[in-house]
Amino acid sequence: MKANDLISEIISAFTISLLLIPESIAFSFILGLSPMSGIHSTIIMSLVTSIFGGCPALISGSTAAVATSLVGVKSLLGEEYIFLSVIMGGIIQLLMAFTSVYKYIFNIPGAVSSGFLVALAFLIGYSQINNFKDSKGDWLKVDTLDVTILLTIVSTFITFYGFIIFRFKNFTSADINFPGGLLSIVLLYGLISAFNKQLPVQVIGDRGDVLSSIPVFHLPKVELSFMNILKTLPFSIAMAIAGLTESLFMVKDTSKTLGIPENPFQECIAQGVANIISGFCGGIGGCVLVGQTKFNLENGARTRFSSICTSLFFILFTILFSGTIKNVPMPALIGIMIAIAIKSGDWNSLYKKIDKNWIITVFTSLIGFFSGSLALGVVLGSLLHYNII
Repeated sequence: MKANDLISEIISAFTISLLLIPESIAFSFILGLSPMSGIHSTIIMSLVTSIFGGCPALISGSTAAVATSLVGVKSLLGEEYIFLSVIMGGIIQLLMAFTSVYKYIFNIPGAVSSGFLVALAFLIGYSQINNFKDSKGDWLKVDTLDVTILLTIVSTFITFYGFIIFRFKNFTSADINFPGGLLSIVLLYGLISAFNKQLPVQVIGDRGDVLSSIPVFHLPKVELSFMNILKTLPFSIAMAIAGLTESLFMVKDTSKTLGIPENPFQECIAQGVANIISGFCGGIGGCVLVGQTKFNLENGARTRFSSICTSLFFILFTILFSGTIKNVPMPALIGIMIAIAIKSGDWNSLYKKIDKNWIITVFTSLIGFFSGSLALGVVLGSLLHYNII
């Protein structure tokens, strides 16, 4: 690897690792869990898949596709069942790999993929409503709610449109983006600090502890019976399909961009193993992140080095700067998630002429959103494509 390429990949990894921190926490909030569940999941998912995954430059971690698939577990069964569901989801992904079922997911029709992304965007956006409520499920007090809404609008605007381009012409020909999400965190954090934390707004630490820690073994505190496993099975299957849909979509897209052979089987194995480990460490699992992977490629990343560095930087930052992380304002987090929702959806697919593909896209997105299961949307959308329903 040339020195210029090496520097580009390091800078890209540094930037992405910082942006992964608030996103990982936000996905754990979707499930009503401690911020550490999302952070530990990203540590495991990113490290395992960056080394053993099926394609270079992919960025994995806690994701909305997996988190939204598990939303019903806590309310129906209990918090500890989330971790059992993640373990079972990882096992199912391994079974999909060894039975070649993954090939059906890898080759799902484009219209179904578009519907998946649209439904994912709506689910991410809808899940943010809970961040305007307190721990008891009641709306925030009027003054706090007003400030939160105002700062969320500001954060969303900055995240979506605001970025700074750094030029390192002495080292590399690439322009390095300072992403809007990170800029939003810095500016809102500075604003809260300038008011000596007197603004009536929640910070991440108000929603759960942020500790300087690495993942440790955590056996789910559930009775490991056939009935309990059966109860989690629908959620585990949904998580496995949704996670692989997003991951294999990016394997295909990234392999095409890099001009290298595809290896979806290896990615399935890596994702399955990582999810199993995540579940046994009190994590919420995850998969490949579309936006971060594309950003990594845009920054010139072409090898596993960038993905591995992203994971190592993430571990370093979460251990050394946990005190800073817990003081990040919640509106910054909400704004980032809303911007991610906007960027995640394949909106162009909805503006095409009304034909069979358009109907499949809309059908898949509606099923995925209203059922809360992206996997169900993918399955039924595929059946509609092949005229089975």
